[in-house]
Order: sequence, then C-alpha cells, then structure tokens
Amino acid sequence: AEEGFQKNVIAYRAIRLISQNAAGVPWMVFGIRDGQRQPLADHPLTKLLRRPNPLQSGTELFEALYGFFLIAGNAYLENVGPLGQTPRELWALRPDRMAIIPGGHGLPSAYRYTLNGNFRDFPADAMNGKSRILHLKSFHPLNDWYGLSPLEPAAFSIDQHNDAAKWNASLLQSSGRP
Repeated sequence: AEEGFQKNVIAYRAIRLISQNAAGVPWMVFGIRDGQRQPLADHPLTKLLRRPNPLQSGTELFEALYGFFLIAGNAYLENVGPLGQTPRELWALRPDRMAIIPGGHGLPSAYRYTLNGNFRDFPADAMNGKSRILHLKSFHPLNDWYGLSPLEPAAFSIDQHNDAAKWNASLLQSSGRP
C-alpha cells in the first residue's frame, strides 16, 4: 500500500480512477410489483446502500471497498445489526488489520480485526461460512485464505519507477551533478 499506492503516482491514479468510477455506479434493489420487475426506492436495503453508516455515503463506502480490494486483493465489509435481518450499518474494514482464523473444511472459523493492540473476533458458521464479515478476495493460486493484490505482480516495476524518481530528484537537487 505504501510503495505501490502512496509513493507511486501511476498506481495511485489507476486505483483512484477505478475505485471512484466503480463507486459512482448506483446500486438498486429490484422486486416484483404488479407482476413487473421494478426498482424499490423505498426498500430498507436501498436506503442502507445510500447511507451505509453515519460517517459515509454509499459512494464513499464503495470507493473505500474497491480501493482496498485493488490495493490488497482483499476487501472486508462488516454487517452491523441483527443477524438474518437487513443490516443497520455497513463498514469497509482495512485489510491490513484483518486476519483470517482458519477453520476445518476450507472455511474460516473467524475473522480477527486488530486495532491499537486490541482485537475483535467475528465468528464464522462452521457449516456455511456465514459471518458478519463479507470477505471479497481476488484469485490467488498459492493462498487459500487471502487474495492476490494486483500490486504484487507489479511490485518490481513499481520499485523501478520509484527508484528512478528518487534518482531524478536527487540529481536535480545536486544541480545535475551525479
């Protein structure tokens, strides 16, 4: 995240363009009314997707979710509210703070979120994997639990670009003398 997003303008711009534009696509909930498929503007899920939590609009939540996915290859969405009902709030959680606690049969037993030395476990159902956490992950050929960051295969090129930028800045600061 630091080398590939914060310190590399090309990767930063690409990730921002994708996440901002994807987040701008409106989400809609459809249902059947009078035998016709129609958008349900008054549905609780529609309202939740417009304002998923007190601090973010739906666009802001999805921009963060897509950004995390593009940087880390993983994105985590927390469902706040009674299980089995429409969530009251949705929060995008930072992937660098999340750990998967492996369970049997290829399903996680829990998701552990760590912040300031404290952690909170979100249990997952051993039979179906359901949890308050929705884990979105990209394909990773060598890891059963975590997705492959799109930045990982590009890391060598990103490092080269960052090193070239440092060299050029250093050269300019020394009046063009190596």
